[in-house]
Amino acid sequence: GTDLGTSFKDGLSVNARWGTTDPATTAQNGKWQVGAVVYEAPVAEPVPVPVYTSSQITNASPDVLELTYNLTLANIIPAASVFAVTVNSTARSISLVAVSGSKVLLTLSSPVVYGNIVTVAYTKPSGNPLQTAAGGQAASFTSTPVTNNRIAPSNQPPAVSISSPAKSTAFISPATITIDAVASDTDGTVTKVEFFQGSVKLGERTSTPYSFTWKDVNAGTYSLTAVATDNSNSKTTSAAVSVVVEKTAVAINQTPAISISSPGNNSTFEAPATINLTANASDADGSVTKVEYFNGSVKIGESLASPFSFSFECADSGILEITAMATDNMGASTPSAPVKISVTLKKAYPDLINLYPNPNYGQFSIDYSSSLPDVTKTVTITSLTGQTVFYGILAEGENTRQFDLSHFASGHYILIITSGNQIVTTKKFIKN
Repeated sequence: GTDLGTSFKDGLSVNARWGTTDPATTAQNGKWQVGAVVYEAPVAEPVPVPVYTSSQITNASPDVLELTYNLTLANIIPAASVFAVTVNSTARSISLVAVSGSKVLLTLSSPVVYGNIVTVAYTKPSGNPLQTAAGGQAASFTSTPVTNNRIAPSNQPPAVSISSPAKSTAFISPATITIDAVASDTDGTVTKVEFFQGSVKLGERTSTPYSFTWKDVNAGTYSLTAVATDNSNSKTTSAAVSVVVEKTAVAINQTPAISISSPGNNSTFEAPATINLTANASDADGSVTKVEYFNGSVKIGESLASPFSFSFECADSGILEITAMATDNMGASTPSAPVKISVTLKKAYPDLINLYPNPNYGQFSIDYSSSLPDVTKTVTITSLTGQTVFYGILAEGENTRQFDLSHFASGHYILIITSGNQIVTTKKFIKN
């Protein structure tokens, strides 16, 4: 209430605020007005940022990798190059990127299959990054595992056929009939082959060659079948083969019998190699005049006398399917069951890998010598039938690797390390 004079004619308003501008003033009318309040300048709320939560491959869309974020994303599509996808440690290219709600959909160049190990990474670009409508931008993330929801394929039944005797072959009573069958399983192993005459079981074999000798067969007409069982207990019955056993003494030529005795089925050679073939051939009512050898349908040689051996040079790698054809003195011929031979290229650095444990249940490790060339190498695992079950890259300086093949069938496998077009070293192992 005291008049302070004209020096305080103008002063702060009772509504004065301090912020980004000078506070308001008002005429004092000769009196000092008090009660002004100092306010804090308003601060803008932060924009929420979308956070990556998970990713998966669904069984329904095996060629689409689905990434999920915690917020709905704007329909702003980044370039495919900002994502990195690997399948079993090998880069898989991306053909299309799409945004739908809180999900980012990456269409891959080829589908993912059951058991593949998949990872994904995202590098935030300077233009068109993943973001919300409010402008919150998703951060980069490094290589992260992707859930693979592909369902394991259903078991495929084995294949089986009777290779000998041929349909309508005639025999003389009392007859000795050798029944040969060929059996295979594309996704496992054949555990046994049973031989039947009608519904009567004659015998069985649990390993190759699948052959059974039926002795002292009386006159009559018989229907022969073979039943193959695989490691998942699926069974397949071959087409029936009808044979006739005559009781008359009329001379009917019997076809010769033949089987390859060496090398054994699934033998492995290192190229260049000299492969020696030997067959056991006989003719119950005559003599064997020659044995011809074939790789598939291509004749590679013949032998005219016991022990019916033949040698050939093999310079290339691959899987050979060798059969022998016996011809008797009456011109009748019989093919043997096929024998598969695996030929690999000579290794430049032998015995430089340690694989353990061996045998194993599909989970194992490898260590390899530091004397191997320090360059990028590939590792391939194949079955003895030539089926590739694993392929990956070994980086420079990487001297150890762990594997998990527990979902594959039991059997023998070959691990091959290559550099460029050259096989560096191999190791055979057994999966129980």
